[in-house]
Amino acid sequence: MMINLIKLNILLLVILFSNNKIIAQIYNPIFGEEYVQTFVPTIEVTMDSADYLIMIDSVYSNTYRHATAVYKSSDGTNISYLDMGIRLRGNTSRTKDKKSIKLHFEKFTEDQKFFGLKKLNLKAETNDPSCVREHLVMNMYREYNVPVARVNHIKLYINNTYMGLYSSVEQIDKTFLMSRFANKTGNLYKCTYGSSNGADLAIVSEVYNNDIYELKTNESANNRTNLNAFISFLNTSSDADFDNNIASYINIESYLRQLALEVLTGHWDGYSYNKNNFYLYYNTTKAWFEYIPYDTDNTLGIDWVSRDWSNRNIYDWAQHGNTARPLYTRVLGINRYAKKYSQNIDTLLNSIFTVNYQMNIANGFRNLISPAVSIDTFYTLDNGYDTLAFLSSYTSNNVANHAPYGIQPFITKRKLTAEQQLNLAHLSVGNSQTNDYVNIFPNPINDEILTISLTTNKYNRLLIIDMTGSVVMSEYVLQGANRINIRRLSKGIYYVQLQGAKNTKSNSWKIIIL
Repeated sequence: MMINLIKLNILLLVILFSNNKIIAQIYNPIFGEEYVQTFVPTIEVTMDSADYLIMIDSVYSNTYRHATAVYKSSDGTNISYLDMGIRLRGNTSRTKDKKSIKLHFEKFTEDQKFFGLKKLNLKAETNDPSCVREHLVMNMYREYNVPVARVNHIKLYINNTYMGLYSSVEQIDKTFLMSRFANKTGNLYKCTYGSSNGADLAIVSEVYNNDIYELKTNESANNRTNLNAFISFLNTSSDADFDNNIASYINIESYLRQLALEVLTGHWDGYSYNKNNFYLYYNTTKAWFEYIPYDTDNTLGIDWVSRDWSNRNIYDWAQHGNTARPLYTRVLGINRYAKKYSQNIDTLLNSIFTVNYQMNIANGFRNLISPAVSIDTFYTLDNGYDTLAFLSSYTSNNVANHAPYGIQPFITKRKLTAEQQLNLAHLSVGNSQTNDYVNIFPNPINDEILTISLTTNKYNRLLIIDMTGSVVMSEYVLQGANRINIRRLSKGIYYVQLQGAKNTKSNSWKIIIL
């Protein structure tokens, strides 16, 4: 697992890819000790026993109780936290035997933070027998440069009682906004199915419905002009107006990357199917909305609504016979965005959404958390899981009624069906890549020779760049046909870029070496 996590962090710290363009902005910060990935730290909470019983019994109360805590870190250091807040968290999970917990370090002690964070969300993950789906999917989003919360595993004790293994999920708040977008002054909305029609972005009159668009910043002002304009545009603009202007309302490139992973990972409890589990942040620097997915435990084969998410059509993901999802349907109704979506799917199927890649990470997590799961008596209570269910849930189907797929079988089948459904006409990768001045062929390539044919003398050097952003080959090229020997390159995805005088550079094109 260490090797794969190193690769993941490298991808976050250097130039990332998107379709055939290289993008330089990296949204997500490093994990740090606060979300350490190679160790399971412990949090020991102490609170009044009467307060604990009140908290456990008052399942829908958001009242914080007083507590103290000790964090046992990966380097053996113990860090103590003074008077802080603790309460239950979640929606349907509140009635479970294994409770999800929120810790608020500044609730009663000013300027007390957990490695710069005010709050921690400790999720019981009762839906997922493997205890890793949220981690895998959030980390896929990270690798594909979608802004998301960080996640790691924590062992929780309350009053010396082991409460079990938890997923610690980063709070999406102003601290999160600053670390991803370098500003925090805009409105942040938590969007859920709540009441009425849910967060479908389809009904302007619902803009001020805090049950589905819960305002988390600037609450006293409660000025939702920008959300009103966005929803109005989604539902009333002409096709031509939508095509020309949607990119001024939302970070469309990031949304399309998110959508590709929402569909591939079977994240049915998000916007496109269930009108649920996403944030919208109005980025005041960019003057557009940022889409932030969250709550990804119901993924990779977990199902509560009797659907087979492993073969649902990647171009027909939204729920049928229900209210509209205009962000999803109208974006994919524009040909150039449908193409970008398809290209994102194709890139993922040829990089991180593969069985070997994901199972190496999943098995590393399994080995890391197995000792903590084996002594977690709360793990068995809500869905009848046992240690065998935990171990087999990675590779076997039907370990629970709501888990018809194990992680490995789901990825295997989803990858196969997505490849079959993919609209090849949308892909820029084919036998060759051509524009006004360059033709690159063959592509994909399973030979030693790559031909670059130029119709201009503007460029004199060819750069081949790997997925970490490193230049792995540099060759002189001339106008006309150039035969480049790539025998020394390993199999995988690369980018080709041309360089000219005064370091001028062309766009980048993806090549695949088989």
